[in-house]
Amino acid sequence: LVYQRPPDVTVDGAACYRFAGVYSFGRGVFPSAVKAGSEFAYERLSTVRAGDFIYPKLMAWEGALGVVPPECDGMVVSPEFPVFSINTEEVLPELLDIYFRTPEVWPALAELSGGTNLRRRRLQPSAFLNYEMPIPSMATQLKIRRMHQSTRALKARHAAIRAANAALLPATLE
Repeated sequence: LVYQRPPDVTVDGAACYRFAGVYSFGRGVFPSAVKAGSEFAYERLSTVRAGDFIYPKLMAWEGALGVVPPECDGMVVSPEFPVFSINTEEVLPELLDIYFRTPEVWPALAELSGGTNLRRRRLQPSAFLNYEMPIPSMATQLKIRRMHQSTRALKARHAAIRAANAALLPATLE
């Protein structure tokens, strides 16, 4: 379903790099800090593209996995973040994103994560690549994608309404 891509950026100490990160607890990929190459010790970084799948080895068991959104396209991650291209002939990126944001999946990832300290367990790419998940037919995946898009549009609309209502109350009191 996915294949890992190696780091593709050689760090230049004088250059600046825009990093992407992954929130824990299924909150997805986000734009993070801009750092100069002289501010960190990594010699190589990986470029992420919209539709890639990434996770930090250290926090994957806590639901820190996700598909790279368009606003993070072209950003970089450290070697601590495996980057995977998705075989879209077999699975839609949205399906992977929904599946790995589901809290019921995280305990299985925790079992695959190695390490003696509970908070320092790491999910190695080899263990992740051996993980098996159920894949519905492409027709069902397309239906799930449409429902997911509708849900996201409704959530955005509700957020706009909540923001407008929050602004309305102080204006009314004025």
